[in-house]
Amino acid sequence: MINDLNMTDTEYAQLAAQGYDPNLELELIEWGKTQKEARKLARIVGLVKNKPPETEEEWELFMQVWENE
Repeated sequence: MINDLNMTDTEYAQLAAQGYDPNLELELIEWGKTQKEARKLARIVGLVKNKPPETEEEWELFMQVWENE
């Protein structure tokens, strides 16, 4: 099944490179989260699922997602 994630291919590729899982976003929406909330949570999970942020750059990206979106 193809779902419209309301993002461009470029945006998707960038998020996928950071560990973003579109299926998690869709599940969160099914559980009652707004698309904005679901995307933020899916991005956060993607950033930390393999290891916690370690470098300054990784922490900056994590905090940017955590605070701004």
